[in-house]
Amino acid sequence: MNKLIPISIGALVCATAAHGQERRLPDYANPARLAAALEQAPAPTPVPGPTILLYDRHGHVVPNRQGCNHTGGGNIDIAQPTADVVIITMSGAAVAAAHPAKDSVASMQFELNQCLELAGPPHCKLTMEARVIGLLRSHAAKCTCIKGNCGTAEVSMAHAALACDPAEIVAVSLEPHSVCCGENLSINDHVGPVSVPVAPGKYTLHQTFCIQAAHTRSVLPCKAASAEFAPDPALDPLWISYWEPFHGAIKKDFGFQVLLRLAPDAPANGVRP
Repeated sequence: MNKLIPISIGALVCATAAHGQERRLPDYANPARLAAALEQAPAPTPVPGPTILLYDRHGHVVPNRQGCNHTGGGNIDIAQPTADVVIITMSGAAVAAAHPAKDSVASMQFELNQCLELAGPPHCKLTMEARVIGLLRSHAAKCTCIKGNCGTAEVSMAHAALACDPAEIVAVSLEPHSVCCGENLSINDHVGPVSVPVAPGKYTLHQTFCIQAAHTRSVLPCKAASAEFAPDPALDPLWISYWEPFHGAIKKDFGFQVLLRLAPDAPANGVRP
């Protein structure tokens, strides 16, 4: 009887030790426990992709009209096809014809201030590019400027800049164009892309554009001068002739357009935080 007690106690100690050792097995040695631990573990927080967030904006188009004139369009369109791309388009048309008593002027001035935020990885690059497409017309050169009978048309101030007050980060500009005395010009200008490294934060986009047509006063009938930088039907066909030099031109892309694109970028030393 005295021999059975030590054996029973020893068996109990061994069983308890074995049971404790089993409970201390690491999770990777038990597939079921490993799967359960993975299910209960919190998912890693994903790094947000490059995103351009649009906030307040002030967009204005101011027409100036005098004499025999016509203006059309006057749109500032802001589109965001994807989270990392913003497209701003300004479009309009201006026409001026001879008036017997005074000079004629038709112009449209565009201005936009757009507040935005660049969000995403700590290292990004912003790409900006711009293009302007449109037509400039002046009346037939038979009526010369020497006789005081001339029409002119011009496009100018096609400029966009992104700033983090007060510093300007990146900017693009397109050269001005003008015609007179029977000259005509089809314009398809492009500048960029221009890329700069940027940090997440709040910025301001400032964009301007101006078109103008003018004609000196005259009692003689003359063709109108026009600056057309908008899709149909901004310019009424009654103001231009069927035989005008750009008859049948495709106008769906007319206007001044700026494109902003945000993308990930490695830091200068090539090592990400």
